[in-house]
Formats: sequence, C-alpha cells, structure tokens
Amino acid sequence: MRELMSLMLAAAILAAVACLVVISDRAESISVDEYISASRGEVKPVFDPRFPADPRSSRKLWEARKDSSADSEMEAPPENISEASAAPVVEEKAPNISGRLSFVLKDLTSKRLELQLYRLDDTLFGHGTISENSSTQQVSAVGDIMGNALELDLISEYTIYRLKIDSSKSPMTGTFTAYRADATSLPGVVYQEGAEGAGIA
Repeated sequence: MRELMSLMLAAAILAAVACLVVISDRAESISVDEYISASRGEVKPVFDPRFPADPRSSRKLWEARKDSSADSEMEAPPENISEASAAPVVEEKAPNISGRLSFVLKDLTSKRLELQLYRLDDTLFGHGTISENSSTQQVSAVGDIMGNALELDLISEYTIYRLKIDSSKSPMTGTFTAYRADATSLPGVVYQEGAEGAGIA
C-alpha cells in the first residue's frame, strides 16, 4: 500500500513537471514567432485615427481642407464694408438775373451803368446807358449765364465793354475790358451799385 501511494505521488509530480515544460515551450514559441514577424515587417501597425494612414492620404486630406477653406472665403461677405449709396447730383441752377440793374465801371474814371435786361434760358439781352460826368451813351447788351458766371458784352457807338461778373455774390462783382475803336484797350473792375470795395482788388 505504501509503495502504491509513492508511485501515485511520483506520477503526479511528473505530470505537473510535464505541464510546466509544455507551458514554457508554448510561451517561448509564441515569443519567437512574434519576434520573427516583427523583423519581417509583418506586424500589423497601430494607427492613430486622428491622422491619415499614409502620405498619399495625408496629401488628399490637406487638398480637401484647402478647397473647403477657399470656398468658404469666397462665399463669406466682406466685413465692415457698407453699401455705398450714390451721392445725389445737385444740378447747379443759373442765378435769376433780369430786369433793371445798376453797376459801376471803374478804370481810369468811374462810369455809371444802367441796364434793362431780358432773359431767354441762359441768354441775356437788353439795353441801357453808360454815364460819365455829364456825358451819356446808349448801349446794347447781350451775354450768357454759365453757372455763377455772367459774361456780358455792352456795345456803344465807339466802344465794346466785355464784362465778366461773379453772380454768386450779392451785390455782384467782377472785371471788364473796354475795347475802343482806335484799337486800344483798358481793363477795369465792375460792381453792382452798393458793392463798392466788396472784394475788389
């Protein structure tokens, strides 16, 4: 009986040793296989899902993001740009010049000009007198209104007075040149009566 128990115990010990040997061999075999696979590049790589798997995929992803960014920039309206409104065009009206007007002409002497003017659109015409001391001459008048400028020619028997008047001022002021029959000319200043010294150089 004692010998039988010894044999059974020995058999159990041998079985346990055999199991340990098998397990150790299996672990060593797996370790060697994995090493060989890794050395051949057969080990399955582990990828980070946040990044492309290879350079080609990375290039495609970069181009797609670039196109998407360009499209969004084209569609987005520019900031801080207000819609420019067209400025209203103010049409400059010609001044209302007509009726009886009195001027002073000053060159070497002073002359008084009395006019009766009529207006047709931007054209003026009329008649009047130029008085100097006790002498009075009849004159005809014709001219044009161009914005705030009045160009008026006065024609007497021997002289043409060419006036350029700024009608934006009140009283009106300007300059003139007298052209005489003897081919001489004389410049001067003109101002509406009551404007003497007002801006006249």
